[in-house]
Amino acid sequence: MIGAERELPLGVTICVVNYNGEQYLRQCLGSVFAGMEKLEEIILVDNGSEDRSLEIVRRDFPTVKVIQMGKNLGPAAARNAGFRTASCDRILFIDNDVSLAPECPDRLFEALNENPRAAAAMPRVFYEGNKNIIQYDGADSHFLGLMTLRNANELADLSTNNTKKIGSLITACFVVDRRKWSESETFDESFFFNYEDHDFGLRTRMMGHEILAVPSACAYHREGTKGLSLREGADYPRKRVIYLIRNRWQLIAKNYEFKTLVLLSPIFLAYEIFQFAGVIKKGWLREWFKAVLWIILHAVEILQKRRSVQSARRIRDREVLRDGPIPFTKELAKDPLERYAINVLDHLTTFYWKHVKGFL
Repeated sequence: MIGAERELPLGVTICVVNYNGEQYLRQCLGSVFAGMEKLEEIILVDNGSEDRSLEIVRRDFPTVKVIQMGKNLGPAAARNAGFRTASCDRILFIDNDVSLAPECPDRLFEALNENPRAAAAMPRVFYEGNKNIIQYDGADSHFLGLMTLRNANELADLSTNNTKKIGSLITACFVVDRRKWSESETFDESFFFNYEDHDFGLRTRMMGHEILAVPSACAYHREGTKGLSLREGADYPRKRVIYLIRNRWQLIAKNYEFKTLVLLSPIFLAYEIFQFAGVIKKGWLREWFKAVLWIILHAVEILQKRRSVQSARRIRDREVLRDGPIPFTKELAKDPLERYAINVLDHLTTFYWKHVKGFL
């Protein structure tokens, strides 16, 4: 990646990640131009869109630099392209379905300036359709390999406005200081979609950097990508099932210390039994087998990545991993039996973590 010896201006690059976002781009880019007066550049990385996205950008926002990936390589690959191409070391990444409050960029950069150990910061994200409800306010790393959202679906006035240190990162909108990475890998492109951000956030923390949640900086999030993102009233996307299962396994195998893997193996097994029962009940057995096959075919590659991740580690798992209720989405538990099973698993995992965390 980018070497620390490069002397680049400490200005601001905005990088918008786009895939078939024609219905979002005018609002997204409009909020970027309205929110910042001094910009070195705005980059749009397009993941092979098949709609009118590029036509809209070139006609309505001619100063935006466009990087065409040629095909959909996933958000991780698009962010890596922006990470390499940006002329500034401070890069604000936003997805095409995100719009920024006017003060958002400046407050994110101020938070980085005030916290020299911080490598990344993210705003408080609201639902575009209901700007009084927080979608998430940062994230933490649940010890089961899952991402726990902070203040999810809470009213804004119920949460503190103080900047907080968090354990992981959600990448719909975030700023990074590229100088913190040196030659280390940024986003793992093999994740393609789902948990590529959690993997990045977890590795950022393990490298000894801090991640900040800045509630005074606000952004607004819309529906995401059809067929992959969760949408109100829609079924859980089957492609998302594959990525969620396989990427969680890969994240654990790459990032956790060997001691952690051994100590948590019994509760991992319990989780997998519950998950497999849910897979059968929901008719997702084909997706589960696809996830298993992918892990088998990429086992050597994952082990190679593991060696790299562990060599870059600066802090222990016990400083990053957290417990708490298992962060299932409501779309995964629609009937009383499923909710009961999750409740049982919650109690089991809480009990286990309480007795094992002291040995990590």
